[in-house]
Amino acid sequence: MNTLRSEWISKRLYWSMSIIILCLLCICIPLIVSSSQSYLKSRQTYQQLNALQQVADLANKISRERAPANKAMSSSVQEFAQHQQELISYRQQVDRQLSQTADVLTEVGFNNLSQQLSQLENSLKKGRAQVDAYTRMPRQQRSAQELDQAILAMFAAWESCRELLRDVAVASDSSSTPLNNYISQILFLSDLRDQAGRVASSIMAHVTFEAPLPTENITRSLQTQHQVRYLWALIDTIQPVQDKTEEFIRLHRRVETEFIQQGLPIVSELISDSLEQRDYRLSGTELTEAIVDKFATVVDLQTYLLQYSRDAAIQEMNSNMQRLIWSVLVSLISLLTAISTMIFARKQVFLPLIHARRLLLSLAKNSGRQPVEAQVRTANHSDSLFAAIQKLQKMLQERDALEFRLKNIAHSDSLTGLANRFALEEYIRFMENQPGQLSQTCLMIIDIDHFKQVNDQYGHIIGDQVIRLVAERLQANVRATDLLVRYGGDEFLVLIENIQMQQALMVADKIRAEVAERHIVTAAGDEIQISVSIGVAIGAVSWMALLSNADDALFAAKAKGRNAVAEV
Repeated sequence: MNTLRSEWISKRLYWSMSIIILCLLCICIPLIVSSSQSYLKSRQTYQQLNALQQVADLANKISRERAPANKAMSSSVQEFAQHQQELISYRQQVDRQLSQTADVLTEVGFNNLSQQLSQLENSLKKGRAQVDAYTRMPRQQRSAQELDQAILAMFAAWESCRELLRDVAVASDSSSTPLNNYISQILFLSDLRDQAGRVASSIMAHVTFEAPLPTENITRSLQTQHQVRYLWALIDTIQPVQDKTEEFIRLHRRVETEFIQQGLPIVSELISDSLEQRDYRLSGTELTEAIVDKFATVVDLQTYLLQYSRDAAIQEMNSNMQRLIWSVLVSLISLLTAISTMIFARKQVFLPLIHARRLLLSLAKNSGRQPVEAQVRTANHSDSLFAAIQKLQKMLQERDALEFRLKNIAHSDSLTGLANRFALEEYIRFMENQPGQLSQTCLMIIDIDHFKQVNDQYGHIIGDQVIRLVAERLQANVRATDLLVRYGGDEFLVLIENIQMQQALMVADKIRAEVAERHIVTAAGDEIQISVSIGVAIGAVSWMALLSNADDALFAAKAKGRNAVAEV
């Protein structure tokens, strides 16, 4: 029966250990899964931002291709070869960006957007074909309307790229609000860059041919300027205050100064020239060269925001990676610790206890029928048990003594050896439980005169010597049954029971006189004279009233000029 009982205890121990390990697994596995999901999500966000940057760069390059195209279409015979070569070179850059963007979109998993990329390539080819057709056209057959149509064809190419950029932003699905703000700003800046180009492109054809601007082109240019200013105000509003770094502010000012304040007025002045029937102050090529650098400030700001958002995504990804690593490590350590602890507890604690139980039950069962040798062994075990109890009792006595010493230390001031506030509080509780006891109790408050000046001038070591000297004089002039308390930094309390005021004043004055006779000599040879002010009060209805009376007496002593005793 005892064997079955012990086996049942062992099984319960085994199942308890299994339940604890399962509970740990239930805690650790969701933690690891959550951390890994956060890491994978942040990594995906980083890759999607990288794809967004590629498409944004592509959109900027396609938008900027209008500049060399406009220069080639509006150039003179002497400048045409140079401008045509610049256009060919820039188109190669755009084509490389197209190929790179396609690879990045496939790598990130945006395979469904490859069809839109093909549509973009077709739109770009159509726009380029119309530009090339215009440049091959004999100059005498060219017109402002033909040039305007070629420019509008390049607008259509950018519109296809804008749709791709928007779809990439939508597909990014970033769960991070700050990153969503960056994505919105990147879209707005791409629109701003394109609208900025359209401001000049709307009047490019007629400026090139020195023809009056049609109302449609003027309206289109003015509307575009309004959209530019609206987008610019929106970008400044969306950027969170905490993300307006010094670099952002610098680039923001550049766009404000060079593009908004200097670039747009160039177009406005040319529109004024047309409305007032003056000669245009710039040719088409000069207009392109004058305004294209102004657009670069918008691209610089967009590039900075893209890099800033990527840095934020990298930081979030690294943070989630660290969290995942720590989750795995902590989970493994917790499981290993729990398993090791349980194995150790089973082998070193529970199994010995079960074995001891068996022995005790066996001894209890066979105690009366054991041979003499076994009985002696049992007696020896009993002696060992009593010896252990005696040892435990001795340890408890030692503990009580230690507790007494610790309590004594806790109720004593370490510097002076006097009682501290804890001891005072116990004394007050005792006195308040004795009706009428406070009415026969004398309280003295002793304050060291000018102690702060001594402490500040000579340092804390000298200040401690002053406090110890005063404490020694107090101990020398009161009875062992009286309570001496270090109440504060330089304040002491003396509580004397069953004493008359005259005797109390004599004791107080003796303390004052003995302290005044003492002095301390510093290492530099300076002699410090010490004095105390003492307030004396006897009897009150409560401790607080007694303390208040003694405090008033102390103020009266200080009012006498210090080094004095006063009563109330």
